Formats: sequence, structure tokens, C-alpha cells
Amino acid sequence: MARGGTLATSFSAYQPRTFAVKLAAPGTRVRGIRSTPLTLTFDRAVATNDETKSAVGFDADGRTLPAEMLPAEVTYSGVRFRLAPAKTGTPDAVTAKGQSVALPAGKFDRVYVLAASADGDQKAAFQVGGTPVEVNVQNWGGFIGQWDSRIWKSKEVPVGGGRGGAAPANAPQRTRTDEYAEMTGLQPGYIKPAPVAWFASHRHAADGSNEPYAFSYLFAYAFDVPSGAKTLTLPDNDKIRILAITAVEEGAAVTAASTLFDTLGK
Repeated sequence: MARGGTLATSFSAYQPRTFAVKLAAPGTRVRGIRSTPLTLTFDRAVATNDETKSAVGFDADGRTLPAEMLPAEVTYSGVRFRLAPAKTGTPDAVTAKGQSVALPAGKFDRVYVLAASADGDQKAAFQVGGTPVEVNVQNWGGFIGQWDSRIWKSKEVPVGGGRGGAAPANAPQRTRTDEYAEMTGLQPGYIKPAPVAWFASHRHAADGSNEPYAFSYLFAYAFDVPSGAKTLTLPDNDKIRILAITAVEEGAAVTAASTLFDTLGK
């Protein structure tokens, strides 16, 4: 029996029960986030189809994102990123060289950038209007977190006698390599904080072959838009690849969501 928003019931041993629950109409409707993708001038092809060679690539070695796994649109936390068509030889990323991108007219709270670095983590300075913002654009591959890892020293260790027992006295001593003979230290664990907006389990080599378990990432970076800001200036760092930028009006949605979570937590 339902009383005051609670469901009261009882069970005897081995007694399954099924309940039909009808929810009341919501007291407050949460307005969705409004995303406006920006139009970009792509200058680098960073994705390839299977078994096709890359002309340039995501990094300096010609490795690329797997085009078959890149969608036309990536959604991260309600924000929609519109991607260029992903196929061999088609420019689908912007190389950051300090250029400015016009922000759309309207009321926008934030601008989100879908990006990754082609060569290790890169400190980068964006500028929204006249406000500079520094972020760490993370590498497109590798690991974004690891546990503490033990460091081992290998040694050659003797191998015992055969089935008949000890080896003859004049027999040469046989050894084997023990990769985990001695623990010499601990490599500290870590977590990289940038939000992952897209992930792939592999990447493509320059010759078009698959590199399994060579993970690929694209990260979402959010910047507040000051009143009157009309441009987003990209970093002057040609190791950074930007695949999409979206302006977002999210103030009302964030406020409503925060109120909901506060209510659930009480």
C-alpha cells in the first residue's frame, strides 16, 4: 500500500511480487542544453579508413584515428559536437596556430572544445574574448590513469636438474631469466583529469593497419563566455588538434539540475 509517497509491503519466504508504479507529473520541467556548433575551417586529415595509407595523420608518425569509429556527432554531458566527415584524405581537424574563431550571436554561457594533443600533454592558452584561459590539452593516446605499478629487476637464475635429480658435476650450469626476480621500487599511480568525450580501442598506423589496444581519445574542454565576448582565440601550438567547437546555453539547465540533485540528496 502506498502512503505519503512510500510503498509499504511484506514478503514471506520465496514469494516474488511485482509492483506497477505510476509517477506523478513533474513539478518543474528542466529545459535542455542548447548547443550551437561552430563552423570551422579544417586543415588536417586525422582519420583514415581501414587499410588505407595516411597522407599526414594525427601525429608526426602518420598515425590516425579510426574513421569507422568516428560518428557524425559526439554528445558529451548534453553538449553536441558536430564532426566533419571522417574518411581518408578528408580534412577533419583544425591545427591550433593562434587563429580566432567567431562565436555565434546570442546568449551563451560556455564554449566547449573537442581536442587532443598529437605529442604528449601540452600546456595551452585559449582566449575567450579578452579573457585568457590556460588548460592542459592531453595526449590523444596512451593511458589516462594507472594504478601504482611495481618496478622489477630481472636476474639470471639457475635451472635445477632433470627428471633423474641433480645434474652431473661436470654438466654446464643452465640458467633462465626471471623477469620478476627483485622488486626495486614503485611507480606511482595517476589519473589525468580532462573529461573524455570520445574513445576508441585502437588507432591506425601510417600504412593503414590497425594497432589494437593503442587507445585513442578526444577530450572536452569548457570555457566560460564573458559578456560581450565575440571570438575564441586558439593556442599558438601546432601539436593541438581541434575536431569541433560548440557554443552552449546551459545556465538554466545547470540550475535546475543542481536543484534536483540537492533535493535527492536530502
